[in-house]
Amino acid sequence: MEQSKVISTAIKIYNITNLNTYVLDKNGEFLYHHEIISIPPFMPGSDDKDILFLFEKMKPKEQLYSFINEWNLHYFGFSFTQKMERYSIIIGPFFDKTPDFYSLSKNYLLTSSQSEDLKVTVDKIYVQTAEQASGYASILQQFTNMMEKDITPLLIISDKNNQHVHSKVNHINVDKEAELVKLRYMTERNFMNAVEKGDKKTALQLINSRNMLFSFSERFPNQPLRRMKNIAIILNTLLRTSARNSYVPAIMIHRISEKFAYEIENANQVETLHQLEDRMIEEYCDLVISNSLSKFSTMTQRVIEHLLSFYNKQINKEDLAAQLSIHPSHLSRKFKEETKITLTAFQQMLRIKEAKHLLKTENLSIEEIAWTIGYDDPSYFTRVFKKETGRTPSQYRDGAEV
Repeated sequence: MEQSKVISTAIKIYNITNLNTYVLDKNGEFLYHHEIISIPPFMPGSDDKDILFLFEKMKPKEQLYSFINEWNLHYFGFSFTQKMERYSIIIGPFFDKTPDFYSLSKNYLLTSSQSEDLKVTVDKIYVQTAEQASGYASILQQFTNMMEKDITPLLIISDKNNQHVHSKVNHINVDKEAELVKLRYMTERNFMNAVEKGDKKTALQLINSRNMLFSFSERFPNQPLRRMKNIAIILNTLLRTSARNSYVPAIMIHRISEKFAYEIENANQVETLHQLEDRMIEEYCDLVISNSLSKFSTMTQRVIEHLLSFYNKQINKEDLAAQLSIHPSHLSRKFKEETKITLTAFQQMLRIKEAKHLLKTENLSIEEIAWTIGYDDPSYFTRVFKKETGRTPSQYRDGAEV
């Protein structure tokens, strides 16, 4: 019963702070955790390392603890003893200032794929003012007082004598239900086929935000927002699978899937989710149209996926060929035969494409952009960029015509 109170109060803490919340027993075992932010494996603190490190610092008395890791991720912890049992509550992470994303990428020699994951993660983590952080600390220190308030337990009642009555109340016409399920799956297959072709018009007609066939009103009947979020999560999974079936590079699918997963969980209005669902279908279809690798051989698909993940690193043709169990000269010849350009030219195309994006969306110096996409010499980057686009990076950023 005491443990139930602790967990119930931890849920309250999560609802107030909207931070990852953890409850650990005296042995450091997790009794409860609610994570809305996951730490990528290349960052310190992944696999709950920060949580367990802070736990080891905490003593079994009512005292507040704090911990800041090397990437400036902040955590608060509160430890106490209740009826001879020790409990530790930890919340976080959050930042006290906006991190320098590009310095972190450079200092830790992250790959382009890791840098993308870092950017997604950093965008999710709240930046708290000193006053906000102090407020969260105060809330955590009130944990035992909050726990003393009456909490109505969730009761699961089982009455074997009323099984017949319950079955009559919950009985559904089996034939009608079977027809509905059959229709849903048929529509789902047609929908996925449309997405695999990049046919957004057909995909939107089959499954759009107002399609009552997929409303699932029988689930969470009194929680429309939660029901809509669940439907959006299912839709994201279908779209991700469809894109993969069209041989869209996994790294691109991961990025768009993570972006939408975050938007779904943070939506707070049903109408927002309706609009999000339609946008998801459109963006996944656009992704398929622009990036499907289905026309290439398996070898070339794997090479392109490698280049997409490591476009900012020097190409080692011998190592890449060894991974594919082919000769380096065959790799180069086959790749150019299918894509009409060389490995180096394809990598340069990816770098220039990313540079254009950064020049228009990020407040970075030309030197920082050059390093980010894999050029050690900013002057060389400028020459390459001008040769490919007809403008220098600065002219492109300013929208100057040449």
